[in-house]
Amino acid sequence: MKSSMQFISTLFFLVLLVIGSGVMKMVEGQPLLCEARSINFRGFCERWRTCKRVCISEGFPDGRCKGFLFFKNRCMCRKPCAL
Repeated sequence: MKSSMQFISTLFFLVLLVIGSGVMKMVEGQPLLCEARSINFRGFCERWRTCKRVCISEGFPDGRCKGFLFFKNRCMCRKPCAL
């Protein structure tokens, strides 16, 4: 009896986990993006096209300049996160 109760509760948890992640993706509308600072980009990141070109050469599909105005402007490479 105890083992069947544990099985049912584990199954219920797994179902909630699968349904919850599906709902989160639908609400988000886009896949989650992971970012990493570019290794090869040098200088001040002003133009996102230049950053994107460097990120593509590093194996990422996208890249954007990130920061607040002129402070800490960095080239951040982006890709969809693996879940």
